[in-house]
Amino acid sequence: MAKARFSLTFMLLRENLRGIVITSLVVGVCILAIGALIARRSSPIVDVERVTGTAVNVLNAPSSPEAWIGRGFRYQYGIRLNENDLLAFVYGDAATPRTIGSEVSIERQYRRNGAETYQLLNK
Repeated sequence: MAKARFSLTFMLLRENLRGIVITSLVVGVCILAIGALIARRSSPIVDVERVTGTAVNVLNAPSSPEAWIGRGFRYQYGIRLNENDLLAFVYGDAATPRTIGSEVSIERQYRRNGAETYQLLNK
């Protein structure tokens, strides 16, 4: 009986080995991609710089209310930086809304892994 069970398992494994390997590779790549994103955001801040910019667009963020449970309602601002004309996206509180075209101060955070993140400052 054990020999029959082993041969059946071996036969099923041999037929499905390609699918098992491909599925394992896809799942592994997805886990690595998510882990890299988390590691990039959780790198410690090594330097902070205050910059100014102009609000060019405002979005309600997020589109799904369940995503921000406990954090309150927020806006996502597109800020055109004055120093180099780049567009940075920054979250801001709904309690202090900014209008399109207004000058805002943001904090540029340099992280140890080389990433730059931005935070909207309240005046």
